[in-house]
Formats: sequence, C-alpha cells, structure tokens
Amino acid sequence: MKYKLYHGSSHYLSLEAAHNHIDSIKQKKKEAEVLTINADSTDPQTILDILTSQNLFVSERVIFIKRLYKNKKKDDLVPLVMDILENTSSKDTVIIWEDQKIKANTKYYKFFKKDNNEEGYDELNKRTFFTWLREELKKQNMRMEAIATKDIAERTNYDPERCANELKKLKLLLDDKEIKKEDIEKLITNTLERDIWGLIDAINEADTQKSTKILEKLLSQAVDVNYIIAMIARNLRLITLTKHLLEEGKTSKEVASILKIAPWTVYPLITSSKDYSEKKITYLYTKLSNLDFQIKKGLIEPKLGITLLSSVL
Repeated sequence: MKYKLYHGSSHYLSLEAAHNHIDSIKQKKKEAEVLTINADSTDPQTILDILTSQNLFVSERVIFIKRLYKNKKKDDLVPLVMDILENTSSKDTVIIWEDQKIKANTKYYKFFKKDNNEEGYDELNKRTFFTWLREELKKQNMRMEAIATKDIAERTNYDPERCANELKKLKLLLDDKEIKKEDIEKLITNTLERDIWGLIDAINEADTQKSTKILEKLLSQAVDVNYIIAMIARNLRLITLTKHLLEEGKTSKEVASILKIAPWTVYPLITSSKDYSEKKITYLYTKLSNLDFQIKKGLIEPKLGITLLSSVL
C-alpha cells in the first residue's frame, strides 16, 4: 500500500498538492476508483473498514482521507491507521490531507517522514510567493510581463488561492496572449485597496463593529500593519484639512478640488469633520504617533497595537 501525508499552515497549497497527486494517478490508471473520507466527522470503524476492504470490481483504489487528525478518537484511530498503511499488502494508494501543520515531534509526522511520504506547505511570504507564481504561470502555460506579476501580487495581497482564481479568469479572457500590466489594472479588482477604504469608511461612520471586522480580515491576510497605520493617518489628515476648509467657507466641490480627492469621498469626510473636535484630532494623532514609535522600537506587537488603537478611533 502506498501512502502520503499533505499538511501545513497553507491549507490551499497543501490541498492543491494532494489533488494534483490524485489527478496524476487517475491519468496513469484511469480504472482506479477514488474514495473520499471526511475523517473528522466519520466513525473510526468506518474508516478502518474502508482501508482494509477490497472492491471486487476494481484492482486499485485511491483513498483520500481529509482531516484524520481532527477525529475525536484520533488517539486510538491514528495508530491503527498507521499500522494498516505499513502492513497491508494492496495496490491502493492512501492520500491524507490535514488542514493544519502537524508538529514534527509527533509519531504521526515521523511515521510519514521516515520514508519521505510527507509534504508540508507553509504560508508564502513575498519572496516565496513570486517563486510560486512563476511555477503556476508555467504550469498554466501562461505568459506575463514582469511588471504585471508585481501588480497581480499586490492586488491579490500575495494570497495564492485568490491569485490562482484570477489567473484562471485572465486565461479565459485573454487566451494565449502575454498578460500586460494594463490587463491586470483593467480586469482585477484591487481587493486590498477596497478593504482599506472599507475600514476608513467604517471609522468615519463611527461603526466600531464594522471597522473591527474589516481590521480582523486585513490582519488575517497578513496586511502590513504599518500600511494600515499610514492609511488611517492619511484619513485623519484629510478630515483635519476638510474641517479647516469648511471653516473657511469652502464648498464640497472646492474641498475635493483643493485636496485632490474624488468628489464622492468628500461627503463622509465632511460628516466626520463635524464629529472630530480639535481635541479629538490631537488625541488621535498622539495615539498614532505613539503606536508608530512603539512598533518601530519593538515595544509592542504590531497586531496588538493596531487592535487596541481601533477601539478608540
């Protein structure tokens, strides 16, 4: 019996690798039967019965087991599964996928690692994302100019799943043409920018629940806290300038022209400026400056700092 474990902090990459493995087997052996088991919600005895049974009508099976390590009875189940994998003589292939990173000091991990039957996929950083993107383009037989790869990375916030979905859309729309920067700008929404402005709008509307939810989303996507702080500071600066211009008797159209911002963004700024006293503006500027200083000096964890700050915005 052949077997392999796929796991890691990147659920998308590990699951994609598991599916690719299964697809490669199906291409070579079209008669192979594929069985999928959601092991986190399946009775242990059922899992064991499937592993030890044989189908009289097919000579080979691919058994895809998901989240075995989340079964409530894993302490008893996992050793039995490993024993079956190691000692059962059959042509079956067992692919196990875990939606988490399995610790290297566990017997479960060591069992697969000892014969190189383990593949781990961690979340990508900016450097490894571009390595992944180049491989994905090659796999999809797509061509993209260098400056466009940087743009699509930023617009999908270096998220491989979101980027892969956008690549499918680009391939469908552009056929085999080389993808240019203008194609990215035209066809892909800048989701990071949209979320940032959603956060700013929620702050301006004093909607704490909404701003907290968007902030949590941004942080879960590993958006740079310094960038979030810079955008909040920019928004506070625009509110301050709007307040000053209104006091000088400027119209909303004149405010938009002087600040060089889109007309539709003026109204929330005007509304917010009425709720922001000079005392509050000074207070928030002080908070932002202190947080920026503490982060740069390593005195506070960035995510904790911005979360605390959001409670007073």
